[in-house]
Amino acid sequence: MSSSSTPQQAGLCWFQADQWEQLKAVAEDADRLEATWAEWEAKSLEMIDVFATRGILIEKVWVDVQALIDWCAAREKPVNASTRAEYVTALMMEQKKQLPNPSMRAH
Repeated sequence: MSSSSTPQQAGLCWFQADQWEQLKAVAEDADRLEATWAEWEAKSLEMIDVFATRGILIEKVWVDVQALIDWCAAREKPVNASTRAEYVTALMMEQKKQLPNPSMRAH
């Protein structure tokens, strides 16, 4: 299979509604976040659809806000768009490490 037939994938932080205010309270870029979780969810779902039309699959990566805060603090980084993306990438890499080797799967 050629790489051009394999869809691109990216991760997107996905938050629970009850953690939205906590995220906004600690985010360095809170002024750029949507006012409510519902507004954020609608915008994020729209973005997922736009990327899908371009052949990019977006994986929702559930993020616990306290775990994100702890992760950023351990690295002496602020909670912002850049570190949220970095955190999602780290979570996705960790998930892949835990998956069985594809060559070992039964066909």
